[in-house]
Amino acid sequence: MKNSLFKVGLGVLIGMMLSSGIVYAASTRKTIDVTYNSIKVYKDKVLCELKDANGTVIEPFIYNGTTYMPVRGTASLADMDVTWDGATQSVYLWDEMAADGTYLLDVCPPYSLDCFDTYNTGKTFEMAGKKYSNGIVGRNWYYGTNKVALFNLDSRYAAIECTIGHTDNDHEEKTVLFIVDGKVVKEVVLEPECLPKKVSIPVKYGLQLKIQLTGRDVGLGNITVK
Repeated sequence: MKNSLFKVGLGVLIGMMLSSGIVYAASTRKTIDVTYNSIKVYKDKVLCELKDANGTVIEPFIYNGTTYMPVRGTASLADMDVTWDGATQSVYLWDEMAADGTYLLDVCPPYSLDCFDTYNTGKTFEMAGKKYSNGIVGRNWYYGTNKVALFNLDSRYAAIECTIGHTDNDHEEKTVLFIVDGKVVKEVVLEPECLPKKVSIPVKYGLQLKIQLTGRDVGLGNITVK
């Protein structure tokens, strides 16, 4: 969905620009004196306006001899996109974005599969009598072994969405764990004979996604990224 260039924390001054002259850094607050000097910004010798997410023009300023420009407006001039993660207080700059709803297997296929099969577009499986695709299915053998699928998300995605359900043996309870960078972010329990569940998993721009299935005969269909 997105090709990551870099991220910067809120504590970095660049782009954290307020008309009052107050800049927030981490959990502290400091009042600073800045200079507004009608600074002009040109791209290919064309005068440009730097705007925030609401379309308001934001003027660059000078602080301690360094010129600071708003992240969103500056990224726009470079044909980049900006996302903000409030949980980690991070700004992400991307040189490419795909529409929400892009299938995970199309942009980020698993690099390791243990007791899972993949189902790309055109290849289907069934859950509760309905056909699904663009997902993975835990195999029905090696009953006592945890099924594992690993994805290198490369810090590109905020969340993934999918539908999870029994593909067979629906009289058994099964559990699916979603683990991002070693931390469980979502646990989905499939009760015996339950219908498929549509879920959203907050991957929070993590690097690695691990999907671990306890049990057998579970499908994750229509996996999309955001």
